[in-house]
Amino acid sequence: MAENQSESLVRYALVDCDPGVDDALALAIGFASPFFRYDAVTTVHGNVSARLAYRNARRLVAFLRDHLESPIPDVPVYPGAALALDGSRLNRSESRMIHGPEGMGAMFDNKKRLRRLGRGSSKPAWEVIVEQAARRGSALTIITLGPLTNLALALRRAPGAFSRVKRIVVMGGAARMPGNVTPAAEFNIYCDPLAAKEVFSSGLPVTMVGLDVTRRALWRVEELEGGGSFRAALRDLIRVYARFSKKRRGADDITLHDPLALAVAMKPDLVETIPCRVDVDASRGVARGMTLVDLRENRGARVKNPVDVALGLDLKGFLAFFISHLRKYRGWDEDGK
Repeated sequence: MAENQSESLVRYALVDCDPGVDDALALAIGFASPFFRYDAVTTVHGNVSARLAYRNARRLVAFLRDHLESPIPDVPVYPGAALALDGSRLNRSESRMIHGPEGMGAMFDNKKRLRRLGRGSSKPAWEVIVEQAARRGSALTIITLGPLTNLALALRRAPGAFSRVKRIVVMGGAARMPGNVTPAAEFNIYCDPLAAKEVFSSGLPVTMVGLDVTRRALWRVEELEGGGSFRAALRDLIRVYARFSKKRRGADDITLHDPLALAVAMKPDLVETIPCRVDVDASRGVARGMTLVDLRENRGARVKNPVDVALGLDLKGFLAFFISHLRKYRGWDEDGK
């Protein structure tokens, strides 16, 4: 971005996340790109508790900024909701098998990587989301990588603040396939289906990047062999996740759910979307968290409050985009080179 570029032309992003291994990889490619300027990262319950999500995000922000070849301004982290809108709590036993007991695999078992925390705040996430939406307007993209609780709370409190937001990119849901936490539901939507229902019906410009595309975004573990200290940290980050994937699918790869959503926010042509009505089952029954996507032909232009649902993926283009951004960190290749 040219130094004399008008402030009105700057693109801003707010990332709401629940780190989480793939959240960490998503933040890594986001911070490595000049496409967005980041005013805030907000955290929410999901892969880990709200407390751990906040701490993990502060660790990640500091770690990533310390290793970037091109420095970025400090990005404050704000704590968010600890429970779903209906007060329900989540059993995280499988999340611990995927992300490790504290969410970051073995990345921060190495105490040298715990030298400092990124800047934190006591201001609640929903309030920050409202402020950023009102302040940045059409220059702002909101990217949600976890349950939609914070965004739904913000919409409840100040719906008018979001009237000019450029886009909301949601990692969550499934249109044509079963869920990954139950036969009906994808994890992020299942964590707070009422929040998802409110966001998808808001009439705002929402893109749903769900399992139809993210399940195809597979990254082979061998890509992390060799290199320097940053690549070694990523090996530790994904270690538990890779072991889970090997046991579950018999494959030496991991699924890049959150990195794909963040990449789509920067490069929308990585996916093909169609406008659909999306409803969410917010009951306590067996279909809780199911995204009900109306895929009937030619209905998108006529439905109220359509959501752009991603169904096609340029996998080769995405993986090239993903790797090219990880290469922007010192220590991806051998240290000192």
